[in-house]
Amino acid sequence: MLKFGKKVTYRPILVSFYYALIPLIAAIYTQWPIMYLVGLAVFLTVLFVYYLPNLPLIFNYWETDEDMIRYNDMTSYKHRISMILLPHKNQLVTINKKDIQSITVTGKINDPDEITTPIQVTGYYAVLTPILSMIKNPITLNLIMKNGQKIELSVSRDFAYNNKKTIEKLNQFFDSLDDTQIKINNYPNHNNVSLN
Repeated sequence: MLKFGKKVTYRPILVSFYYALIPLIAAIYTQWPIMYLVGLAVFLTVLFVYYLPNLPLIFNYWETDEDMIRYNDMTSYKHRISMILLPHKNQLVTINKKDIQSITVTGKINDPDEITTPIQVTGYYAVLTPILSMIKNPITLNLIMKNGQKIELSVSRDFAYNNKKTIEKLNQFFDSLDDTQIKINNYPNHNNVSLN
């Protein structure tokens, strides 16, 4: 089984709570009740203003085996909210590979040496660089299903952290597909590909 991305964890809630602790601690020491509301506002701001719209970038998990692809459906805010609040109950959507009509790879995957990678400067920069790389060069697989449905699967996170291993995994994924039934676009490492 090949796995890409990262599953949603409790990190959005924990980070939001961490930032909310600052005004909550101030509320305890200063006895200002308004600081409890400020703490709640900080918690909700980090959770819903930062994490909710950025959830597909940070946590875009999908896995594949011989016949099926399972992925996090983050198309609606309702799904994202349930994933944030109950990540352990996250249900993956399953599709059959036989139902795929075409796959188009978007993003710059041709030359992995040109993609930004962490360098040994500071811990902060090493953590920030892959995130910037995911934003600067989003790499996705756009699936068109036979019923017309469009599904987007991201490999940006994997590519930012280890581009060579990601290309190997993508090669395995594309090799597992039926080339006679599925048209593959813009993936230079595969035999039966049309480059746009």
